[in-house]
Amino acid sequence: MSKSAVRRLIAGYFLVFFGAIFLRIDYFPLSWVPMYGFREEAETLTVAVGDVDRRELGFAGLRANGERSFLSRRDINVPPANFRRLYQERAFGEGPPQHRRERAELAAFNQWWYERLIGPDPAKDADYPRDLLTSINRTFGLGPQDPRRFVQLEAHLDFATYTRAQLDSGDLLHPVRERRVAIITPTGTHYQRARIGG
Repeated sequence: MSKSAVRRLIAGYFLVFFGAIFLRIDYFPLSWVPMYGFREEAETLTVAVGDVDRRELGFAGLRANGERSFLSRRDINVPPANFRRLYQERAFGEGPPQHRRERAELAAFNQWWYERLIGPDPAKDADYPRDLLTSINRTFGLGPQDPRRFVQLEAHLDFATYTRAQLDSGDLLHPVRERRVAIITPTGTHYQRARIGG
């Protein structure tokens, strides 16, 4: 191997290596896995408890003409796993994991260039429920003046909250349970909450 070939190899390696650092690809090139890991510590852990039968019914929809119907995954032609994310996450204002992780604990320089070159933080500016309503209307080809357009969607979901002590001891039988209803309208999303049990 010639001296110039070695120099090109070393220059290429450092270009890829430092380019990955600049783009915040953690631990590159040894492994890309750590950039997908994310841990948030809190005194409580709240998780969605899916009701498969309720989710199979789908969103309770209200049209502009007053008609009520359910929108299931079959109606909007979405695979089950994707519909679960729409129903359990986007309707309740939770974005994709990469939106929460993308800018977590960035150094000042990285924060600066992300804001300037890529744009605002999607986790702060996105309105996932409203985007969901807009997307469903577009899926059916319903414009803003169409009397058949959906003006409200509802998603019903139970949540369980565990304390750190319950998690440490493995006692997962008695969480604080809460039923939440996401009511999505073009003007915003409202959440109704009701505690379940004692």
